[in-house]
Amino acid sequence: MTLRFPVARPSLPTADAILPYLRQIDEYQYYSNFGPLVGEVERRLAERYGVDPACVTTVSNATAGLTAALQAEAKARRRNVNDGPAYCLLPAWTFVATLHAVLAAGLEPYLVDVDEDSWALTPQGVESALERVPGEPVAVVPVSPFGRPYDMAAWDDLSHRTGLAVVVDAAAAFDKGSVGQSPAVFSLHATKVLAAGEGGFAVSTDTDLINEIRKCINFGFLGDRVAQSRAINGKMSEYHAAVTLAALDAWPQTRKVFDDIAHAYRDSFSQDNRIRLLPGGADDYASSTVMLMRDEALPEGFDEALADRGVGTRRWWGGGVAKQVAYRRFSSDLLPVTDWLARRCIGLPCYPGLSRDDIAEIAAIVGDTLRGR
Repeated sequence: MTLRFPVARPSLPTADAILPYLRQIDEYQYYSNFGPLVGEVERRLAERYGVDPACVTTVSNATAGLTAALQAEAKARRRNVNDGPAYCLLPAWTFVATLHAVLAAGLEPYLVDVDEDSWALTPQGVESALERVPGEPVAVVPVSPFGRPYDMAAWDDLSHRTGLAVVVDAAAAFDKGSVGQSPAVFSLHATKVLAAGEGGFAVSTDTDLINEIRKCINFGFLGDRVAQSRAINGKMSEYHAAVTLAALDAWPQTRKVFDDIAHAYRDSFSQDNRIRLLPGGADDYASSTVMLMRDEALPEGFDEALADRGVGTRRWWGGGVAKQVAYRRFSSDLLPVTDWLARRCIGLPCYPGLSRDDIAEIAAIVGDTLRGR
């Protein structure tokens, strides 16, 4: 079925915008292994977040970055492996990549429910769950839901008080990501607001930790060719760096596009008090995802009915990671908020090129479909 309004239509820098950086690759003949364009990406990201370039490392994708950060952070906190598995707490309301990274880092997942208002883990929720973990907890992965800002100072405080390693999954939070001692990992996937097709980066004020992450994405090498630790190959290529640099050049215009889309949706749904949106009116951040939620569960067949009228939607996180077939066996708290959100949330079309008239029409179709079911 061809949809008039697909849920996403990624828009990356044009070939003309990328070409000057590709010519630099031709000139340098450097293609991977932390080349000059990767170094420039790291310098520009460091400037954006107000830190030294040594506080940033690029990665091939955010999942690899999370895996490496967990390996680096949890390594020093683990007991003897003969004592049983080391546990990592993570929200049940997240994309499955978060859990993939926990497993790839050699940790056992423990799923925790999220806060109803923020859709995210809270430090208080994590602390209350610690006594229920069926083994020794060593790490926690808070997730920024669809780019919503997070309180890094609060997570750093939790880490200092409990000894837990904290790695923030900030995949969608480029616009308002914050920096602390605990590492935050960001995505540059094609569906994100700053898009390079693939790629990502990790930021922390702890430069020793960034070096450990860098070692974990480079076969365990750091300054020589001797593998010093368990590792993966998770480096960003010069080609993805070229696209990232072009995307950074265009960031002010890109941010305005997504900001305008969010405002148009809020205006279009402003008369319907049954519905709230993320990003919401009190939130000042750019997201490439517009999430609709209402207090009542969305009616059966709602997604299909919208598709029949040309509007694409997506249950971006499905029923949460506990409902993924591969991961139903993992331990968890009771998950009433995650289950509640899964029945009430859906992603609406969000991409450059949507006009205010398009969004008003989408909102009218959504409202009409809800009234008719």
